[in-house]
Formats: sequence, structure tokens, C-alpha cells
Amino acid sequence: MKSHRFVESARRATRASDRREAERLTTYVRDRRAQLTALVQKDLKFKQFLMDPSMAKSKKLAGVKEFCAGAKFTPTTSNFIEAMAENGRLNELQKIVLRFEEQCMASRNEVKCVITTAQELTPAQLTKVTESIKGHAPAGSTLKVQSVVDPRLIGGLTASIGEKYFDLSLMTTIKKYEAVIAAPL
Repeated sequence: MKSHRFVESARRATRASDRREAERLTTYVRDRRAQLTALVQKDLKFKQFLMDPSMAKSKKLAGVKEFCAGAKFTPTTSNFIEAMAENGRLNELQKIVLRFEEQCMASRNEVKCVITTAQELTPAQLTKVTESIKGHAPAGSTLKVQSVVDPRLIGGLTASIGEKYFDLSLMTTIKKYEAVIAAPL
């Protein structure tokens, strides 16, 4: 009987340890992802270098190795980027990083919510909008809200919550009326 309890408690401890290790690794990779994204966004020449499909793979690989050494990436991050270069997939690096971030958010039961408005929202307005759209997020999830300003909307807002998209902008309403007016009678 005692051995059964010991085995069960050992299993629980192992599962808890595995969860902590997975969270630690996820945090580590997320930090490296943020570092890589920031470096690529900051260095326009390197970004163009990554996206250039006409460059020979050997030249691109040499440039990537030099960049990784200069950026002081870990061997794991360097190997990943070098493998992307060898396979001619550097132009998809941002997509992969975005998908990884989505997977991390899903594992934490978080849902990305992007609210786009014509003018910047005050904190009170953003809170009110966030509260009103919480019901569209999956039950038990946490919204990670990002506010974006797009003057082309003229007024109103758009909101994307995970896979859902709501367009309550004045621009869309105007376009609908224009289409109705332009249609033949």
C-alpha cells in the first residue's frame, strides 16, 4: 500500500516538474523569438537579405551564420535559423514566429484580440470595448488585447478575437452604401 502511494506521488511530482520545465522552455523560446524579431525589424538591410530569393543559398547561409554570431544567439536559435537558410525558408521566418506565438498563447489559454479604431482609445474606452467583446472569446480564456489605430476606418471599430472578425467601421458602411447606389436599378 505504501509503495502505491509513493509511486502515485512520484508521478504527480514528475508531471508538475514536466509542466514547470515546459513553461521554462516556452518562456526561453519566446524570449529568443522576441530577440530575433526585434533584430530583424531593426535592421532593414538584414530583413531584405532574408527575403531576397535570388541570392545563392551558400552566400545566404554564410550571412546568416555571421548574423547569428554577431547577435550572440544561443546554439539552438542559430541552428534553427541556419536550417531555415539551408532549406530556403528564411522568407517564412516571420510566419513561423507568429505561429509559434499563437501556439504559446493557446497553451496558456489566451486569445489574441486586436481592436482597430480610427483614433486612439482612452484607457476607459478600451476597457469598455474589451468588456463588451469578452463574451465572444472562448469560455475560460484570457483576452490579450492589442489596440491599433487606422485612420482609414473614419469612425467605429473592427475587432478580431481569435478566428472571429467584427467590422463596425464607418468605412465599411460607406462602402456598402456606395455599392447600393452604384448598382443598376
